Amino acid sequence: MNTKEKILAEGLKLFNKDGVENVTTRHIASEIGISQGNLHYHFPNKNEIILALFDGLMEQLMAARRHNSAEVFRKEEVLESMKQNFLIMQSYRFLFKDNEVVWRRLPAIRKKMIALLDQKKLEIKSIIAEYVRHGIFREDISQVQIDFLADQFIFTISSWLTASEYLGVGNKASYFAVYTFRQWLPYLTQDEMKKWEEML
Repeated sequence: MNTKEKILAEGLKLFNKDGVENVTTRHIASEIGISQGNLHYHFPNKNEIILALFDGLMEQLMAARRHNSAEVFRKEEVLESMKQNFLIMQSYRFLFKDNEVVWRRLPAIRKKMIALLDQKKLEIKSIIAEYVRHGIFREDISQVQIDFLADQFIFTISSWLTASEYLGVGNKASYFAVYTFRQWLPYLTQDEMKKWEEML
């Protein structure tokens, strides 16, 4: 691991542990045993470290995509995809738990994060439309309700890390993947609901 990678790894660790506002470049440099000047050679300031970590988050989320749009996204694949995305988010949890701080410091991240969430919402609506066509979701669900369900999904994935503290379950990505997935159950046909319940 080179110096730049060490800085990012330690920055991620400290931001996740102590929060963005409580960590300085001096803290990061001290933890990996380099001078602050050496750190600033690679990253002029803390914002640049945060930006690089955000890029790392985005790269991992993009790499985690595995659905072939020519086929129905099977329920097992949807659940596994949610788990993988939640695990990635957990690894970069400061970006979500400290999002107001990060967004205030770096409006570019705010813009990209909102675009990401909008994209996720479209993907969910696309999967639901596919499930309606294949008789997995009930046909009587209105488009308005589907829109609300997609919004509910976005609210959950953007706030689960904070909610985990209130619910006392810790940062358990698998728990919240199932929690999010279960929000779909009332919209399934009777036969599909039984199959999904068995899987969960």
